[in-house]
Amino acid sequence: MLRRLSTFWLVVPVAPLCAEPDYDRIAARVAAALRLQAGERVLVRFDPSYFAPLEAALRARIREAGAVCVATLPAFEPMAPKWLEALDVFIRLPLTPSARPLSEAEEEALRRWGAAGGARRELHLHWSDGTRRVDGLPAEHTAELDRLYQDALDIDYAALDAAQERAIQILRRGTVRVRTPAGTDFMFRIARRPFNKQNGDASPERARAARIPVDRHIELPAGALRVAPVEESAFGQIVLPEARFGDTLARNVVILVDNGRVSGVRAQEGLEAVQAALEAGGEAARRFREFALGFNPKLAVPVGSPVVPYYGYGAGVVRLSLGDNQELGGAVRGRFVRWFFLTDATVHVDFRYLVRDGKLEIGP
Repeated sequence: MLRRLSTFWLVVPVAPLCAEPDYDRIAARVAAALRLQAGERVLVRFDPSYFAPLEAALRARIREAGAVCVATLPAFEPMAPKWLEALDVFIRLPLTPSARPLSEAEEEALRRWGAAGGARRELHLHWSDGTRRVDGLPAEHTAELDRLYQDALDIDYAALDAAQERAIQILRRGTVRVRTPAGTDFMFRIARRPFNKQNGDASPERARAARIPVDRHIELPAGALRVAPVEESAFGQIVLPEARFGDTLARNVVILVDNGRVSGVRAQEGLEAVQAALEAGGEAARRFREFALGFNPKLAVPVGSPVVPYYGYGAGVVRLSLGDNQELGGAVRGRFVRWFFLTDATVHVDFRYLVRDGKLEIGP
């Protein structure tokens, strides 16, 4: 039975899109990724002030699949953990910055729900909050990016998956080296650590085969290949020409890593702000977290732009990060996570090149 969990919806105006999104087309792509089975129970969390027509379009697709939308949850409403008990699918639709994020208790309830196994899975369509600057922090989202994200849903998913599989074979062969013109020179080994493929597959079969928690968290648009390398194998330096830390714009930041731990930090400007941010993040802030490589050919970084579309899922974008990596099967624990995007990196494994100067050499 379909029902809404609130009688009144507070609608807050937002900046108009340059062109109205094709909500039915987006809903169709979400439904295709989920491959919903008859009788599966679905909860949709959405923002009534943003992409509101998508919620109705998606409910129609859920009905067509023979699944059951047990609830649609406006983003300002609290989520009762008991709703998860019989749930198969949790969908997060785009939110505005003013929307209430899930509380830590709600997120923990979702983690426990997913850990129960079976076909339980989440699908995330973050949209505007996926727009980032190269320092990993939020950037202004524009109407042009709305068009880019919608177009990035329509790609050859079989080719994407095949390219990610070829990359996995190469990345396991030896020492991975990441370099940039600014001075980043970073190395690590993957060994037998599990990879997470964000390949658009949100099916029950994918969920049942999950090896690590993030395998149950599927992103659209798709495109990133993610892994937590062997922590003690990570060493070198990550160089950030500009990065925001608190209210400070730090320049020419150099983060030194040895045996997977931050061993030192340098900066031409803003060193104290960088050090304060790492100190506030606790032990996790001084541990290497993750390597990610983007494969989506339609999420290209505009030439000369500091804005990275959708969390760096675009072809050739490298993401290095510090912090907690338990969702990826790693050994680092803590609440701190900080991403750094490299849009002009070169990546090779014993000189077998995956990326040259930001251009992916294993294409979908």
